[in-house]
Amino acid sequence: MLCKSPCFIDLLKSFVRLPEEEYELVYLDPHLKRESDEDKLGILDVKVRTKTGQIVHIEIQVEPMPDMAKRLSFYKSKLITSQINKGDPYEQIRPVICICITSKPLFPETSEYLNRFFFHNPVNGLSFKDIPEEIYTLELSKLPHASDGSILWKWMKFLSSKTREEFEMIAQGNPEIRKATDILYELSQDEKVLAEYEVREKAWRDRISAMNASEKRGREEGWREREVELARNALAEGLSVEVVQKITGLDAETVARLKS
Repeated sequence: MLCKSPCFIDLLKSFVRLPEEEYELVYLDPHLKRESDEDKLGILDVKVRTKTGQIVHIEIQVEPMPDMAKRLSFYKSKLITSQINKGDPYEQIRPVICICITSKPLFPETSEYLNRFFFHNPVNGLSFKDIPEEIYTLELSKLPHASDGSILWKWMKFLSSKTREEFEMIAQGNPEIRKATDILYELSQDEKVLAEYEVREKAWRDRISAMNASEKRGREEGWREREVELARNALAEGLSVEVVQKITGLDAETVARLKS
């Protein structure tokens, strides 16, 4: 299906380096196969093909996934390998551009909110241009409060806005963002969209809960390991079970078992 969304095209043009004629876009399957429930956390997952066959995959993540780099590499590889079948020539592989927009910092060591990655030699800067893959990351948390004069800043501000006042402010003077804002208002009244949003919110809450439980479990297990080791050392020094129990907080049965 032909991509006729000027908003989406305007967003891509604000940072993706493609010739103007390439922006005759066709929507591909908008959803890659979900590998886990965590994939529900993405609030946007769109895949398009340019005029010459390049594939652009753009995803907005509420939060960075664990092993984000490996995840990006995995999906990027799938988009490359899916272009050919057994016996097909490699020359028909077209470049793949993966775009990840996240609300949390991925690279704390730099203040830049846009980063572009491709294969190159870090010693002399020589780029391997024939390798058909490229990754863009955009970190909304690093967006400066004051405009840097770019269209990209306006789009990132739009994506990070939360109130109607913020949306209205950024929509002023930009027709495409104005259209995107109006579409957002319409979608906010759509029951199906709201239901999907609730599913994603639940997935996010479930993930936070699981992470907190895992962290608590890890702390408890770490504490117990330390106390058991302390008890062993104390018993080895000849301290009684009662004294070791008071020092470590372990129950008498556990201390007695360590002594035997």
